[in-house]
Amino acid sequence: MSDKVSYVGEFFVHRYNQVAMLGATCAAVFASLPFGWNGFALVGVLAAGAEIIGALTIPDLPSFRSSVDSRLQRKAREQRRGALLAELKPFGDTAAMSNYQHMCDRVNALYRTAGDSRSALTSKDVEGLDNLTVDFLGLCLLNLSLKSRKETASADAVQKKMAAIESQLERAGLPQDEERQLRRAMAQYAEVLQRARRLAIRRASLEATLLSMPDKMEEVYQLVMSSPYSSDIGAELEESLSRLRIAEEVAAEFEDPDPFELDKPARPVASPEPAAAARRAAQSLKN
Repeated sequence: MSDKVSYVGEFFVHRYNQVAMLGATCAAVFASLPFGWNGFALVGVLAAGAEIIGALTIPDLPSFRSSVDSRLQRKAREQRRGALLAELKPFGDTAAMSNYQHMCDRVNALYRTAGDSRSALTSKDVEGLDNLTVDFLGLCLLNLSLKSRKETASADAVQKKMAAIESQLERAGLPQDEERQLRRAMAQYAEVLQRARRLAIRRASLEATLLSMPDKMEEVYQLVMSSPYSSDIGAELEESLSRLRIAEEVAAEFEDPDPFELDKPARPVASPEPAAAARRAAQSLKN
């Protein structure tokens, strides 16, 4: 994230810096009462010097950069969460929302545990699980999008079109150019059927993932809550997270947005927005 963020700019807009500037302004005003403009200017020069020194040193501090990165990641995660929830709302999938809310409840409980000074668990550890709740939303959106697409077309429709092309190819005296185009269309429709079969297998994997993620989240929650003060809890949580980081791999399998594209079989394939949404959500785990 460091190549995308202006840490100097973040320093200037940081709330502590703004409070310091407000305090310096008040001090300058009070200094101007007995000493006039000279007192105001003196405090102003000192404040400006301190601001310049701070801008040259503080943005390079690892602790400051880590704080900025964490804040921006939280902001991006919540923005993505809101966007996914808005996209999921029209589907009215109460079961998915119930699982999502349960996962969020567990994450919030872990945040409270991380806030306990006696616990070795940190908020940064829990953020990985918080990211997974957004991953879950992305996969839910992808699954619902695939279901709605499947309802609009089917493999039977493709096979009917292939049968119609076969009947045209059987006609005698068919021009060579027309026969070549029909055979090309036949090959493309055959490829559509193959993609549809692969998609059915991937959808089964996606549905299994959606069923298992809440259970795996519960396992992690029970692991932490059973020994919240263990010194090895961070390493154990990271190991559990490594098994849970599956959303990006699952979403990447759905590069074909519409295996049942019937009227334009030669159209190039483009990545679907829901799959991209799931990948972007999961990518935040690596930052």
